[in-house]
Order: sequence, then structure tokens, then C-alpha cells
Amino acid sequence: MSSNKLEALWKYHEAVQKLDQLENRIKTTPQRQRLNKLHSFLSEQQSQIKATQSQIENRKAAVDRVSALFDELQHQYELEAGEFEIMEKDEECTAAEMTESRRAMEALVDKITGARRELFETLEWIEKAMADYKNVNAKANKAKKEYDAVRIVCEQEADAAKPEVQALQAEVKKARTLVDPAFLKKYDVVKTHYPNPIAKVENNQCAGCNMSLPTSVVKRVASSDSLVECENCGRILYI
Repeated sequence: MSSNKLEALWKYHEAVQKLDQLENRIKTTPQRQRLNKLHSFLSEQQSQIKATQSQIENRKAAVDRVSALFDELQHQYELEAGEFEIMEKDEECTAAEMTESRRAMEALVDKITGARRELFETLEWIEKAMADYKNVNAKANKAKKEYDAVRIVCEQEADAAKPEVQALQAEVKKARTLVDPAFLKKYDVVKTHYPNPIAKVENNQCAGCNMSLPTSVVKRVASSDSLVECENCGRILYI
């Protein structure tokens, strides 16, 4: 009786393995691998485009800020220059006042020069970023067209394999109904750790981890009415 129960579990396991192998084969065709690479590339490009857009917007805001500062400094300089001309004509104006006014004008000139430089560098950065943005966007558009074409091929591959997949799914479903519930529960638990939850006993070794098994364990696998697990890896043992 126990061998029949374990045999039913093994047949279920074989059906599951065949289905897993087929699904894995569908997921790893050259076209599917190409689709995955294109998907990753598009994700990277979209992230780069989004980041560049944000940076450009920030730099444009900086241009507005610096432009406003530049205009304000220019206005202040014009007022200071006007005051200086008046002071030059005023006989009562002292040399110290003239010097102070001249220093204020020089300070404004330095600020204006700095604002002009910042404005120029920011505009230059925006121009380069826009060129890079167009280049990245063009590559992304080209990759998107290729992605759409490859996706159609992958869908066709999946459709072609669908009858075989459905047949194996039905086989798995049927085989599962024939397995002892306790065996099935243990199988599902072990499968969360290993793709192959059952390991054959070969040459007194667990074929899953290749560890030697005590003779007593091998005998239990052959005659016990309960599941026997590998003491090393925890896989269900089968002869």
C-alpha cells in the first residue's frame, strides 16, 4: 500500500516536472530572452528620460531665478551709477563718500558678472541636456518598436505551445487527485525550498544532495508506510 501511495506521488511529481520544464522552455526562448532584455533597456531609458526631464525643469527654474536676479542687479547698478554721477557734480560730496559709492558699484559689477556666468552655464547645460534627451528618446522609441515586434512573436510562441501546456496542466491536475493528502501537503512544503521536492535513492545516496544515506533509512524508504525525508536536505526520498 505504501509503495502505491509513493508511486502516485512520484507520478504527480513527474507530471509537475514536465509542466515546469515546458513553461521554463517557453520563458527562455531566444525571442523571450530578447524581449526581457528590451524590457530592461526600456525601463532604464524611461528612468533616464524622467530624471533628465526633472533636471531640465529644475535648471529652467534656475534660469528664471538667475534672470530675475540679473535684472535686479542691473537696476541696482543703474541707480548706483546715477547716484555716483550726482555725487561727482556735488562739490560738498566727500572723497570717502565717492569711494564708498565706487566700491558699491564694483561689488554690483562682480555680482552681475557672477549671475551672467551662472546664467550662461545653466543655458549651456540645458542645451546639452536637451540634445541628450532627444538622443535617449530616439533610442527608446526605436527599442519600443522592436519590443512590440518581438512581443508579438513571443505571444505567437506561447499560443503555439498552449495546447501542450493545457494537456500537461490537465495531467498534473488528474495526477494530483490520486495523491494521498498528507503526502501532497508535505510535497508542497518541500517544493517551496526545492524545484525537485523528491529525490531518488541511488547507490545509497540522496540524488538531490548526493549525501550518503544510512542503510536503515534506505530500508525505510523501501518498506515504510510513511514519507521518509533526507536527513541532510529534507527532500522526500523515493526508490
